[in-house]
Amino acid sequence: MSMRHPRAGRPRIPALALGLWAVLICLNGAVLSLTYWGLRESRRAQVEHAEATSQTLAQVLEQNIQGRFRQIELLFSAAEDEAGRLPRGMADPHLAQSLPLFQRRMPALARLWFVDATGAIRQGPPADALTRTRMVEALQELQERPRSGLHLSPPWRDGPQAPWRLLVSQGVPGPHGAFAGAVMADLPLAQLTATLDRVDVGPHGTISLRSGNFSLLARTPAIPGQDRLLGNRQLSGEYLEAVKAQAPLAHFTTASVLDGQRRTYALRRIEHPRLYVLVGLAERDYLHAWRHQAAALALAIAVILALSLAIAWMARTTWIHQRAHLARLAEEEARYRLLAENALDVVWTLNAEGRLTYVSPSIERQRGWTPEAFMALDPSLRALGRPHNGHVQEILAAARELAPGTQPPGGTRRTEATVVCKDGREIQVEARWRVVWGPDGTMLGIQGATRDITDRKRMEAEREQLIADLTQALAEVKALSGLLPICSSCKKVRDDQGYWQQIEAYLSEHTEATFTHGLCPDCARAFRDEIQARRTPPPGGGEAR
Repeated sequence: MSMRHPRAGRPRIPALALGLWAVLICLNGAVLSLTYWGLRESRRAQVEHAEATSQTLAQVLEQNIQGRFRQIELLFSAAEDEAGRLPRGMADPHLAQSLPLFQRRMPALARLWFVDATGAIRQGPPADALTRTRMVEALQELQERPRSGLHLSPPWRDGPQAPWRLLVSQGVPGPHGAFAGAVMADLPLAQLTATLDRVDVGPHGTISLRSGNFSLLARTPAIPGQDRLLGNRQLSGEYLEAVKAQAPLAHFTTASVLDGQRRTYALRRIEHPRLYVLVGLAERDYLHAWRHQAAALALAIAVILALSLAIAWMARTTWIHQRAHLARLAEEEARYRLLAENALDVVWTLNAEGRLTYVSPSIERQRGWTPEAFMALDPSLRALGRPHNGHVQEILAAARELAPGTQPPGGTRRTEATVVCKDGREIQVEARWRVVWGPDGTMLGIQGATRDITDRKRMEAEREQLIADLTQALAEVKALSGLLPICSSCKKVRDDQGYWQQIEAYLSEHTEATFTHGLCPDCARAFRDEIQARRTPPPGGGEAR
């Protein structure tokens, strides 16, 4: 209810708006940070799972491949034992009868030979020149390391359309421990490829098998031009670094030089014979679900950001409108204050308890006190005259009985009273007030204005006195009106009955006037002249008449 400076009670809207925007920015930043952290952790978990899966698959392949070569090694050992039982060893004709039996034990082997230290085939089918060359190379390796176990030759094929093969050999010691030759078998690489194909590495995963000298023996799935890559020993990048590390197991993630796919690889080294199994799981496969999750989260973040921007925009728009409204309100309040402070009437407000909360500066012109001094006075001195000390409470009690939002009959209440000024003078004032209601229907107090009517009352008293005097004068006057016939000679007046009367008698009858007789200067002079004339005798001695 108190009237304040236009800026004193204004809400700090800019600070609130900036605070809201800061909160939205912090919330969005927190959401983005948590989302980024969650996606990063989820991706790291997926990569770790892919590494563990590739390691497990590599271990399974290691067991399968080692099991296959272990079977070949056992078959070679059985053939070696069979040759040692015969009197002529590898050259004994009875050994040829055992070769079909050995091959039935190991169907994966295409051909089986017994070759002596000179390179001569003692038992087995004839071999072409390229196969003989691989046999000689294998014999040289076995002679240098007779106890090295199985030996694998580089892959080869007889022609562009022929299948790729691998020569597997194992040394055979002589009677006194000397190198006597070797048991050799022709292993199609398709058998190793079939072993790799049985492992599921996803639509874009790969498995490759390399020999101890890094020659590529098998790769799945096949790619165009893969036949030209078999036997290739070139390695690069992290693959080469992992091989050089000579660790039983290595992990790395890189893009393939063959198809450009980025994969997580597990490289496992197999001993006896030395082989390298490389299992790669493609990121586009094991991160497929993660990418869908990331896309869904990105969409959710975009929606949240859009909502945040919409809220911020609405807050900004609301702030702009509220600021404009407050500016208009401040302008109206300043205009009202200007009028209140410069008006002759004293504007004042009371709260719901009847306490004075504001009085305009006009109080100093009207009663001599400054607004601050007047508000500090005892309520009995501020009241509308000492007989009216309880009048404000009566008005408040009556206002509380009104329905919310309504006013007394006529809209305002008016009271006239005599009040005391600071200098002791008494003046007459007129106070008008109305009830002020809040938006929720509660009574906030009373607002009113007091006007000095001392001069008006004095003028009203003088006017009333003048009216009374005039009324009394009029009551004593009888009015004459109309045409009055009068004799031009004797000045008699004709009345309404047609009789001629002296004018003095007529006026005395029709008005309150009375007459006294006398002579005007002209008549007096004429009268004197006439008397003098009568006293003076005429010429000739006659008597005066």
